[in-house]
Amino acid sequence: MGCCSCRCLFRGSREAPTFELGVLDSPLVRLDRYGPDVKIESSATGDAISGLGVAYTSTPIEQDAAYWEVHVETDGRFRVGVCRNLDQEAMRKEIGDENSSWALRSEDAGAVEGDVIGVAFGQAELPNLSFFLNGELLDHGQVNRIRGEVFPAACVDSAKLRCVFDEANFEHAPPRTHTAIRVTQNII
Repeated sequence: MGCCSCRCLFRGSREAPTFELGVLDSPLVRLDRYGPDVKIESSATGDAISGLGVAYTSTPIEQDAAYWEVHVETDGRFRVGVCRNLDQEAMRKEIGDENSSWALRSEDAGAVEGDVIGVAFGQAELPNLSFFLNGELLDHGQVNRIRGEVFPAACVDSAKLRCVFDEANFEHAPPRTHTAIRVTQNII
């Protein structure tokens, strides 16, 4: 937390008015777009997703290298990855069609209750999308050449996941050069 100070001289005035510009806390990345059969529970440690269908953030990945984690709270079928903007019909289905969404399937990850899946998305290098299981890089599930605006996403079918976007709550260190997703803020 910090602030900036500015001194400006106005014509005809001998006094320099002073004001401070405060720096706001970073806005939170949340699963705020989701299908009708999806339940989201937000907490300080992340967003829990359960039910049936897709949820994704309204925060696009705009930085070069982003990372977030998905904590498996209850076993079941799920997928985690990225998607483009989805319509309501697509929100009832699964992500990972490799046209409007790309994802790792729970069966391919071998993840069970208590495991942590790390998701790394890079726009400057290949592969674009990589996955980690409990801090170890998975040699499958990597995706190359994802272009355009995408959003962190997950879908569930009887599983409960906690999507963690705040690095203070990560269980594993992100890959080199990757950081938590940053929300772009317009200054003007």
